[in-house]
Amino acid sequence: MTQAALESRPSRSPYAAAVAFFLLLIVVGVVALLPKLRHRDDLKAEAVVASGPPVVLATKLETGDRNSKIELPASIQAFEQTTIFARTSGYIKARYVDIGDHVRKGQLLAEIEDPQTAQSLLQAKATLAQAKAQLLQAQANAELSTVTNQRWQSLQKQGVVSQQDTDQKRAQSSADQALIAADKANIAAAEANVVSLEQQASFSRVTAPFNGVVLTRSIDRGSLISTGSQNSVQQMFTIAQSDTVRVFANVPQTASVGLHQGQAAQVSIREIPGTTFPGTITRTSSSLDPSTRTLLVEVDLKNDGRILPGMYATVLYDLPPTGTAPVMLPANALVIRSAGPQAVVIDETNVAHFRSLVLGRDIGSATEVLKGLKAGDVVALSPGDEVTEGAKVQPSMQKTGAPQ
Repeated sequence: MTQAALESRPSRSPYAAAVAFFLLLIVVGVVALLPKLRHRDDLKAEAVVASGPPVVLATKLETGDRNSKIELPASIQAFEQTTIFARTSGYIKARYVDIGDHVRKGQLLAEIEDPQTAQSLLQAKATLAQAKAQLLQAQANAELSTVTNQRWQSLQKQGVVSQQDTDQKRAQSSADQALIAADKANIAAAEANVVSLEQQASFSRVTAPFNGVVLTRSIDRGSLISTGSQNSVQQMFTIAQSDTVRVFANVPQTASVGLHQGQAAQVSIREIPGTTFPGTITRTSSSLDPSTRTLLVEVDLKNDGRILPGMYATVLYDLPPTGTAPVMLPANALVIRSAGPQAVVIDETNVAHFRSLVLGRDIGSATEVLKGLKAGDVVALSPGDEVTEGAKVQPSMQKTGAPQ
């Protein structure tokens, strides 16, 4: 084709551009519409699900072991703990321990400078010395008056002296003997005062009442302190004995009968993984708390230094065996209503039914069921308000295992 023919051919570029632009708009519209269509489909799917039976977590019940155990939360306390208050007033002359220091019984913790008590003690000792000197003088006077009285008695019998003079000498002798008794009483009072002030002065030396560790310190050298036992400002130290610790747990009434002193227990602490501390029940409160219906049980443990007072622990006790292996209901499947304890049982047609129960021992994570359920029943876990009697549900099975 010649160059002239090509130039004379009409151009199609404007039409092609228009078509391409139109096609581009269509593609953009389709791309923008697809997410909305998908979202609408999702909403339809959610609506279908929402209109269907509610999904509930469920589990199939199993029987537990005849030799059941109970696992309970517990708190750890120091074997002994005391707060030391000042027993005399004054200024802190010296402080010898600080927080975290290990101390021995009788170890000097601090000294209080108490000049008033020291001065009173010196004065009391001087008064005691004076009373003893007065006693010596009274004894000498009494000895002389006794001899004089005896002489005058002899002279009176001879008629040399009058009866009146003799009676005066006898009275003087008796008076001198009475002065001796008074001086002895004064000495006893002065000695008691000295002992009291010496004891008061000894309070300036603050010592540890038992072996332990210093938990808190509220004083420094030069601090002014006064006597007291309730005012927290006067608190000096807090000391705890933690080479042995006490583990306290509140055991529910259903399990309290089987626990006794000397029974084995296992204590575990989450912050010390892989370690179980064996112990025995040291003592119980011997009565239930009427407000919680629980028995306070104490287990004493030897502390190797890893256990800190105030820690949270878990204690495991063995319970007496039952006659038959009980059905164990998980704690989150138990429903407490006005009609009593119940559980939501899901039948073969996935219909929920509330069933009343007779419960046995509560072992913490599960409860024994004496009547109302059997092994193999499917129960709802943590059923919500949407689960009502006769409601259709969709169970989502969970494996909980049979509590031991």
